Parts: sequence; C-alpha cells; structure tokens
Amino acid sequence: MRPPRAVRPGPAGPGASGLRQFALFAVIGVVNTGVYYAVYAVLNIWLPYLAAHAGGYAVGVTGSFLLNSAITLRTRPTWRGFVRYPLSGVVSLVCSGLLLHLAVTRLRMDEHLAAIAAGALVTPLSFLLARWAITSGARDPVTEGASSR
Repeated sequence: MRPPRAVRPGPAGPGASGLRQFALFAVIGVVNTGVYYAVYAVLNIWLPYLAAHAGGYAVGVTGSFLLNSAITLRTRPTWRGFVRYPLSGVVSLVCSGLLLHLAVTRLRMDEHLAAIAAGALVTPLSFLLARWAITSGARDPVTEGASSR
C-alpha cells in the first residue's frame, strides 16, 4: 500500500475549492452585515449616526477579514492583508456604484432592485479581490519551514 500523498497547505487550504470558498465568503458577508448593524445600533444610542456607522464598519471589516482569513481561505492573517482588505472593498464599492447608476439611469430599473442586482453582480469580484488582499501577504508554511533550516 502506498502512503497518502502529501497535501501542500497554502492560502486556500488543503482541498479547498473556489466554489466552497465563494459560498463561505457569501455566508461571512451576511454574518458581517448583521454584526455591522448590531454594533451600529448599539453605538447609535450614545453617538451620532455617522460615528456609529464608522464604528460598526470598522468592527465589521476587521471581523470579516479575520473570518475570511481563517475560515474561507484557511490562512494566517497578516498585517499586509489587513491593510489591503479594506482597499479591495473600495474597488467593489465603486464598481457596484457604477452598476447601480447605469441600471437606474439607462435601464430605468427600480433603485432598490438595482441596488440588489448591483451587489449580486459585484460579489464575485469582491470575493476575488478579498482573496487577493488576504493571500498576497500570506506565507507558505511549507517553503517557510524549509528555508529556515
């Protein structure tokens, strides 16, 4: 009997498929929305709404980064990834804003339906950008261990 082949762990984790990662990313996005709103609602009791929004956003982005690093991509979070992660969100925000504008002004879609459609259409791009942001600074434990010997 042959020994099992070694699975090289990397930023995506052993045996992780892109579809599985995307599904986890979407679930974490839903959870993150709930966390943002809960923090916003609590902070808004004592703070003006924009300050509460900033606090909720900061907690949400941090939680989303940590959850997507650990669960979706199975990699250790890095400071480089943490800095890049919100930047990937800015690109998604701009793209969804452009799609929303085009849907409302050119296609005459209802603003609420257009917002949902734009968000859905940009989600795959958001996933790819978030994965890039998180894994671009990740170290490969296989090569890191070999080079330190």
